[in-house]
Amino acid sequence: MVDTNLLLAGHALIILGGVFIAFSNKFLSSQRDRLLAGLSLVILGGFTVSTHTWWFHNKYHELGGDIGCSAFGSFSCGDVLANSEWNTVPMLGIPWGLMGMFAFSLLGFLTLSVRKDHNAKWVKTYLDIGYVASGFGILIALYLLYVEIIPLEMTFCQYCSVAHLADIIAFVMFMKIRKLQGTDQWDPVASQDAKDAKAKDIKRAQRKKNSGFVKPTTRDE
Repeated sequence: MVDTNLLLAGHALIILGGVFIAFSNKFLSSQRDRLLAGLSLVILGGFTVSTHTWWFHNKYHELGGDIGCSAFGSFSCGDVLANSEWNTVPMLGIPWGLMGMFAFSLLGFLTLSVRKDHNAKWVKTYLDIGYVASGFGILIALYLLYVEIIPLEMTFCQYCSVAHLADIIAFVMFMKIRKLQGTDQWDPVASQDAKDAKAKDIKRAQRKKNSGFVKPTTRDE
């Protein structure tokens, strides 16, 4: 059986791969494409690790006892994910892993939509929603960190921590993409075409002005 911490490393590598693509000039032709491609991978990693935590939760409730979640030091995802009291969303009663899947699915939809049509009218709205949603996810992560420190007495879930890290990185990327959107760097080709068209319009207007009728002057004038 594969060690679950090795599986966790797989989730982390997807997220780190997204970060590398987003901030490296070796991939894709524009900063916009790099950030959106990297963000897509980060969100994918957040989704897969959230799915894994939900799987652990279900496995515990089906089989009970050891759920095969490796522990080391203060990290013991089994003790956290098997805790029915703290591993469910207050009032909703659903596992946090499932909530994470929903959240990363939303962020993924927003990101892929912007990648497909980056000049659509709704792009700014979608980026704002992603920014706010991922920011709210950070508040949830802080609450769950409090749960791990106080009620669970310094017992941490490594899978949950990676999901939180993915959300924080997504928040930073949404922030950078929002700042980029609306600038010339968002779509350099379209921006240059607009500048060229504007320059042609100015020249055309200037030629029209210069070729207009000019009243001749007389000696008295």
